[in-house]
Amino acid sequence: MPQRHGAPPLSDAGALDCAAVYTRGVPHGRFARLRSRTPVVWQDGRTAGRPGAWAVLRYADVHRALTRPGLFRPQSDGVLHGPMIADVPDGARPGRRPPGTALIDMDPPARAMLGRIPRREPADFVADVAPDLPETLRNTLAGGLYALLRHPEQYGRLREERSDERLVDSAVEEMLRWWTPVLQVWRTVRRGTVVGGVPLLAGERVTLWLVSANHDEEVFPEPERFVPERFALGARPHLCFGSGHRACLGARLTRVHLRALLVALLEHPRTLRLAGEPLPVRSSARHGFERLPVRWTG
Repeated sequence: MPQRHGAPPLSDAGALDCAAVYTRGVPHGRFARLRSRTPVVWQDGRTAGRPGAWAVLRYADVHRALTRPGLFRPQSDGVLHGPMIADVPDGARPGRRPPGTALIDMDPPARAMLGRIPRREPADFVADVAPDLPETLRNTLAGGLYALLRHPEQYGRLREERSDERLVDSAVEEMLRWWTPVLQVWRTVRRGTVVGGVPLLAGERVTLWLVSANHDEEVFPEPERFVPERFALGARPHLCFGSGHRACLGARLTRVHLRALLVALLEHPRTLRLAGEPLPVRSSARHGFERLPVRWTG
């Protein structure tokens, strides 16, 4: 029967690569249904304007692919996920850096950033507070902050228990897992193999959905909940930065910045709250905000 009104509905698999879907948030329900039925599923790529690929959704399968670069060759997705540091030539004068070298601030000015939020006026975290940060780092900080704003009871609890270093460290990892700033990474199959019961051929592309793996209920019970103590209680490592010797070089930098922001928030005399409706980025690869309005209360 012909479709008379509007476009046909997207299937769960078809929706995963549709950028418009993510303007309403990550479709965790679709990921969960696919993990339970078809954890390795074909995506034709048309909604994303690229070649088709096998979507790998379960934690165990994603972890296996990430730790076997000899079998799954990494592909660049055009997004800079970590800092790129050029070698400094011998004899370079202190205080000067060659073109292409990025400065890494391992003592992030988190309190100065929060100082950009007026005492009585709302501000946009993206445009007003962290506009000068690299995109992926900015998305990570915004996502970690959003985890607190969406879970005010945990925000309050962390403020009361901020002297517990182990809890704070665990909360940083839970922010990364709960948000997952890079949704997917790409690989090419080097030789025939089987993943999740599906035969894959040499030369075929796969997308490893980090956000799905990090919300796999078989590994992280009640994955939609933000549980600050989850990793202090022995949860398996999340896959935000990949795994193995090809893990993201920016992992340490990201953790340092996110922890500094969390500590600055917990020590601030006032509490940050949402000041309007956030606007997520329109992307099936990057997880961030176009706009995240916040304001101080208390």
